[in-house]
Amino acid sequence: MALRLSTALRQQLMGEQLAYTSDTIAATDTPTLTDSDSQFLVEGFRPGMLIEVSGFTGTAANDQLMVVGDVTAGVMVVTVEVPLVGDEAGEDVTLTAYAQAFRDIFNYGVLCIYTGNQPANADTAPTGTLLLKITESSGAHVAGAVANGLNFDAPVAGVIGKNSTTWSGVGLATGTAGWFRFYSNLYLSMGSGLGADSLCFDGTVGTSGAQLNLSSVAIVLAATTTIDEFEITLPANA
Repeated sequence: MALRLSTALRQQLMGEQLAYTSDTIAATDTPTLTDSDSQFLVEGFRPGMLIEVSGFTGTAANDQLMVVGDVTAGVMVVTVEVPLVGDEAGEDVTLTAYAQAFRDIFNYGVLCIYTGNQPANADTAPTGTLLLKITESSGAHVAGAVANGLNFDAPVAGVIGKNSTTWSGVGLATGTAGWFRFYSNLYLSMGSGLGADSLCFDGTVGTSGAQLNLSSVAIVLAATTTIDEFEITLPANA
């Protein structure tokens, strides 16, 4: 079986731009951006993104590049070079996200492991029973927050692998692991979070020769499973 990418992931890797314009966006000096229409997560903004902000006509200093930190539906914590100035909503403000590399798209993501066979493509809802939700040290994962999300190391020779943190999860059910889906930080934030709009990729699970190899595919309810190695390779030839 092959590694399978969702349509949304392929679109972003090919340069599709995320942009959101609204007159409900305001700025505070904390520094944060707020949206009284609570659309930040729905629009796809997630931690680690580099965004360009424009449209704050009353406070031109707010029109600058920012890095997104924790984000909820209506509040986006940002890192800025120039301090933000408080500016109430009412102007047509645009947030444009720069294209990201594969590794960056999955900053603070979550890895889910299921029973059964890998679906025909990564746009479909997952099949089988969810056995494990792998996070950093089995911690709770919340869409839009950096806490307990998974991250990859820098690429080496076309390969990225898990970083040095502990990737683990507590068994949600007893069963045989058959396949996985790796979701971006926005897992379950957009409706079901499981369809064609999801940034995700799939692969098989086994003890050898799979995209994700475990010491045992027998998952036990309430028992902890740890991922020691996980790598994604970009082939030199398609």
